[in-house]
Amino acid sequence: MLVCCALLAAALPMGLSSQEAEPKPLKKIAPAYPEVLRKMGISGTVRLKVSIAADGSVKDIEVQGGGAIFAEAATKAVRQWRYPAGSNNRVAEVSAEFECCNTVKTSP
Repeated sequence: MLVCCALLAAALPMGLSSQEAEPKPLKKIAPAYPEVLRKMGISGTVRLKVSIAADGSVKDIEVQGGGAIFAEAATKAVRQWRYPAGSNNRVAEVSAEFECCNTVKTSP
């Protein structure tokens, strides 16, 4: 039996007017699955509120929910994300889902 892990991350607009484009990252680093939680088969979801500076860098991250170990991994990765430069500071909501599932390996 193998343990497979997948990570899904999505940027969702938050607090934007209808004239502003949805902030989509140009550079997106996937969070590393915390090894201790992967070995235990523990899944989790983290929600982050990300402030994006006018130059497209991540200015600030606020954890909105999720376990501390998952939040640390997600925050470390999202801090490296880069967005298109814009005229104003923007805010995005990022959701990172750490999912472990058991699969059975079959031989051909």
